[in-house]
Amino acid sequence: MTFPPRAAVTSSLAVGLVGGLLGLSTAAHASPVDITCAVGSQTASYSPAMTNTTQPTSASITENYSCTSLSTAVSSGSTSAVFAEDAGCLLTAQPAHTAVTTYTWDTSATSTITFTVSNVVRAVDGTTTVTSLGSVTAGLGQGSLATRVIVLPALSLTACAGAGVSSQTGTATLSILP
Repeated sequence: MTFPPRAAVTSSLAVGLVGGLLGLSTAAHASPVDITCAVGSQTASYSPAMTNTTQPTSASITENYSCTSLSTAVSSGSTSAVFAEDAGCLLTAQPAHTAVTTYTWDTSATSTITFTVSNVVRAVDGTTTVTSLGSVTAGLGQGSLATRVIVLPALSLTACAGAGVSSQTGTATLSILP
């Protein structure tokens, strides 16, 4: 697997978490679908733990969703990957980039989505929201538009200054629409 390079920051980790997952393509289905995954989570584990110092880090990412769909039998889906990047707790500016993610649905179908990470916002309370827009390029729903939003909690300032943050879990939503 290859992942796009990212700058070293919490938001870059978020960007990497959200957009850096690379999967395998499946046979194309040419019909757009509607899949709304309003309840989901993203968990990331970092080795070594993220600190205030940027360093090479391996991130193991998992996303899980509960979904509804009027046009398919999909009721849940997930994706996971492991990738390496330079990362740290500090926020810096992030250029938009594209990444490919493959979701496996509970029906055994897959959807490969090419995302552009379009917006990373750090709120006053320290939470980071990462919005990604894209389209299904292979598999279930090929040709449909996709939107993914991940909200990651504020990192512990004490942990970042000390032993580091070894994992974090945030909320996630995903929609695939014609």
